[in-house]
Amino acid sequence: MKKTTRVTAGGVVISLGALVAATPRFLFPVCEYYGHFMKLPNGKTGHMPCFYTASASYLIGMLVCLIGVTLLLAKDRDTIRLLAVVLAGVATGVILLPVIFPICPNPDDPCNHGTKPMIIVLGIMTLMMAGWLGFSSRRSTVNYSLPRPAQPEQ
Repeated sequence: MKKTTRVTAGGVVISLGALVAATPRFLFPVCEYYGHFMKLPNGKTGHMPCFYTASASYLIGMLVCLIGVTLLLAKDRDTIRLLAVVLAGVATGVILLPVIFPICPNPDDPCNHGTKPMIIVLGIMTLMMAGWLGFSSRRSTVNYSLPRPAQPEQ
């Protein structure tokens, strides 16, 4: 893989990780940033379920960024291919994030309108990037060198 391709791919992966981490706070804030809290039976307030999805999104976004930085430093094709497999696993985690840590049950909450779809879209884009990295880092099996001319017998 060429250095420019590797640097570009690393930059895209870092950007996707930063977007995954920034979505629940800055791009499409979850309920808590709009002042919505869950009322507990004892009269106190607690975190909405989307708060935990946002917390997990911060961590998994930083993991994607770390994979992108490692991709910038990797030079061997096998290492890049292994990073593509790891990135595909983490991207699957990004897609499943709203399922593992459920978003608020009220469909009118802002986290259901913006955060959930955006995290899933970013996970799909990260998975596509992992597929492209795996495809572009494979070894070519075709030998493109010219055949050597036959040596005359002496």
